[in-house]
Amino acid sequence: MDEIEPEIRKKLCGKEEGIRGRPRKPNSTGTAEDELLKTITAIAITGSASDDRRRTEMIRTVKTLDDLTDELQKRGYQLSRSAVYLRLLPRKSLSIEGKRHVKTAPVRLIRAQNTQHRNHPDTKFARSSIQSLEEIASLLGPEEVTFHSQDDKARVPIGLTAANKQSPMMMHMQYRVQLSDHDFVVAKSHKLIPSVIAAMKVKENCIGEQGVTYSGPTYVGIRSAKHTSSSAYAYLKDMNRVCELSEFKESLFTSDGISKPIMMVTVDGGPDENPRYKKTIKCSISYFLQHDLDAFYLATNAPGRSAFNRVERRMAPLSHDLAGVVLPHDTYGTHLSARNETVDKELEVKNFAKAGETLAEIWGKTVIDGYDILLLSTFLRNMKRPY
Repeated sequence: MDEIEPEIRKKLCGKEEGIRGRPRKPNSTGTAEDELLKTITAIAITGSASDDRRRTEMIRTVKTLDDLTDELQKRGYQLSRSAVYLRLLPRKSLSIEGKRHVKTAPVRLIRAQNTQHRNHPDTKFARSSIQSLEEIASLLGPEEVTFHSQDDKARVPIGLTAANKQSPMMMHMQYRVQLSDHDFVVAKSHKLIPSVIAAMKVKENCIGEQGVTYSGPTYVGIRSAKHTSSSAYAYLKDMNRVCELSEFKESLFTSDGISKPIMMVTVDGGPDENPRYKKTIKCSISYFLQHDLDAFYLATNAPGRSAFNRVERRMAPLSHDLAGVVLPHDTYGTHLSARNETVDKELEVKNFAKAGETLAEIWGKTVIDGYDILLLSTFLRNMKRPY
């Protein structure tokens, strides 16, 4: 029995006795298994971007395990989700789970981590303030309270693979690859700023934090980083536009068509929306007077804790849809010189607007928790302040 045991172990485990460490990578034997692993590698490379500073051989993409499984099935490989996962590099090759990954492609799943938060003395106070607002909203009910959460999404570059590290799950691949020179931003400030306003539905007869849900309509205002800065006034303009949308009527108005008397807004504490700045306070006062509210609450988490803002739940699906997308920067012709300096400002505005329309078209097909994404591509210049 002792003589047969090594052979049985070899057949069951697919590994020779005494071999430990990382799972084996495909070779050039040309077997069906090797072709499958090469196909997984090719799918992972498509639409990927290089390392931030190109100092390593790693490339990134935002394809999830489900995306990889669907693509393999389209190519004729009938594999389950777990079978595909066993052909990727494990997190720990010496663990019980890692030993099941016998022969793998040079592809690994990683998760974006938000555990490295900066310590701040106001962390508990800020969180307690937001929890108190959520409890007040649940006590007063949906007929009295509007609860919104807003933030700027990571800026989307033009002429560069749009989704790089914003995805909640990414394939990370240690593989040497040559990317074209346009993997850099084509010129200074060639980026779009998506400003997201998410309405949170308030439940009836539900007391506590659970009374404020994460579901509701989402508005995305797309602006040019070069022609329109992200400021408190820009957010005020977006908040006023939201009031005109029929999808937000349930969140903003009572059944009688009157504005709900209490408005609660949570932000991430950036310089364009932090309630400690005078311009933000002035814009809040302007909104308060314009809509004849009884109370307006603007709250933020402590610095380094923006990941807990409710609107962040809407960011992940938006990032996922940008996988492998390159927004055009010269649809109507190039507006840049050989030194990447703007030579035609009117043409530049037209190209930026077209890139914004392309981004809006992509996100316009997204549905989050049963609610559509409402988008507006706007490039405002010389805006007049209301104060």
